[in-house]
Amino acid sequence: MRFLFFLNLSFFFIFLSVFADDRYEYTQIDRELSLAISSKDYQLNKDSYCRKSSKPEDVLWFEDFLDNSLDDKVWSYSSGNGFKSGNNYVYGWGNNEQQFYRTSKYKETNTNDNLWIENGFLKLQPMKKKYRGFDFTSARIHSKGKKVFTYPSKITFCFRVPNGIGLWPAFWLLPEKTNAWPAGGEIDIMEAKGRITNIISSALHYGNSPTDKSFTVKEIVVPASVKFQDKFHSITLEWRKDSLKFFLDNEENPYLSITPDSEDIFRFNYPFNDDFYLIINLAIGGNFDNNLLDPSALCIDKACSNHVDPDSKRFLIDWIEYSKLN
Repeated sequence: MRFLFFLNLSFFFIFLSVFADDRYEYTQIDRELSLAISSKDYQLNKDSYCRKSSKPEDVLWFEDFLDNSLDDKVWSYSSGNGFKSGNNYVYGWGNNEQQFYRTSKYKETNTNDNLWIENGFLKLQPMKKKYRGFDFTSARIHSKGKKVFTYPSKITFCFRVPNGIGLWPAFWLLPEKTNAWPAGGEIDIMEAKGRITNIISSALHYGNSPTDKSFTVKEIVVPASVKFQDKFHSITLEWRKDSLKFFLDNEENPYLSITPDSEDIFRFNYPFNDDFYLIINLAIGGNFDNNLLDPSALCIDKACSNHVDPDSKRFLIDWIEYSKLN
């Protein structure tokens, strides 16, 4: 069951603490942008609140990261600090991001010091490490040209986000066809700000051109006892023709839904009835959180020896499921 909380509930609006190292910040909830979700499930103290897997006969692809090697038949690495757009190179991936994404280093496992598989988790780790003129390194992988996702389907991620000002973990979808952004659409299934403990967001981008565009976004807020940085949660995208719906954990009601007739997008061509590929990345700095960045929050080596709890500084993916949607 889903509940909306307003300003009279101090639980969300006064005591929404944001922990970053030994400092606290307070974030006021935008009632139009954000939806607070409480669940009976959250009354139980568990490591994971992720939705249960689908029936085996409905599963099209499942990745639980039990093999320590990253599957090169599904995943490729993005490299660098930007991309080529026509004759121009766009630095910071168009968002003023500060990291250099590194490619595979260890051939036997197709991993590197910023991304590897351990104890059944895919781990993405940002590092304070100079490389090719940049102060930070991280990782970004994608399935372009290898694995395609489309409707009717259900895509579920079970994940935990890292703690640290300037950390920007995400998993998202871009069109397999090389349509100019944002005409082809962008589906941001999950984005998080490393300085905020119990808010994550989903967004959809669309438009005719980079100067004639818009987006739809929704933030979700959970109780402090089940913070996204402490517990595993899942987001499920239910994808039908002319319909996208997003669900947190075992919720039966979507926190975000969109159709061609939805407010704002009706002014543009609806781009989401197509083939898309998946991206998983952990950016550093950038416009998403007003370019805030605390370098001390990053690891200095693969072991993250400068932090007592290294996994708290890493983006952890437990499993991904792509299944039929009847």
